[in-house]
Formats: sequence, structure tokens, C-alpha cells
Amino acid sequence: KAMLLLKKKRYQEQLLDKTENQISNLERMVQDIEFTQIEMKVIEGLKIGNECLNKMHQVMSIEEVERIIGETQDAVEYQRQIDEILAGSLTEEDEEAILEELNTITQEQVELPEVPSEPLPEKTPGTLPL
Repeated sequence: KAMLLLKKKRYQEQLLDKTENQISNLERMVQDIEFTQIEMKVIEGLKIGNECLNKMHQVMSIEEVERIIGETQDAVEYQRQIDEILAGSLTEEDEEAILEELNTITQEQVELPEVPSEPLPEKTPGTLPL
């Protein structure tokens, strides 16, 4: 009888080991499935991101970006020239060219409009001009 009980105990232990192994395998499978689901979400997100980038590329071409960058660089260079002028960093040649241009402008005969001969209306405080 003891021998039969020991065999039964041994059978139960083996059955318990098999069950634990199966549970362990099931847990591993569940983890693999969860990880695969996460991977699928990441791939779907990458797919959506790629579609968005393609749409953005259709809206804005490389030529458009290069044109904008070129215009920006031109504007920066123009602003730098203005800054140099305002800072007084003109060379003698620049000043001579400016004076020459000023003389040319002042020597031209410009027709000015006639000045009105009527007196200006008097302004009374607190009233708006019409």
C-alpha cells in the first residue's frame, strides 16, 4: 500500500511539473502576443507617420524649400548691409558714390505741385477735422 501511495505521489508531482511547465509556456506565449501587439502598433504608427510625411512632401517640394532658403539668405544679407550703413561703416568710395548720387538728384529739375493760396482753416481744440 505504501508503494502504491508513493507511486501516486510521484505521478502527482510529475503532473504538477507538467502543469507548471504548461503554465510557464502559456505565460511566455501571452507575453509574446502582447509584445507582438505593441510591435504592430509601432508599425502602424510608423506607417501613418510615413503617409503624413509623404503628404507634406507633396505640398512642399525641394525646389520650394530651396527658394525660401535663398530668399531668406538674401534678406539676411540685405539686412546686414543696412546694419553696416546704419553703423557708419561706409568706405570712402561708398560715401563718394552717395554724395555723387545726391548731387545728381538735387541738380535735376523736378516739377513740384503748386502751393494752395487759400489760408489754412483754424483748428479749434476738441474738434476733429473733417
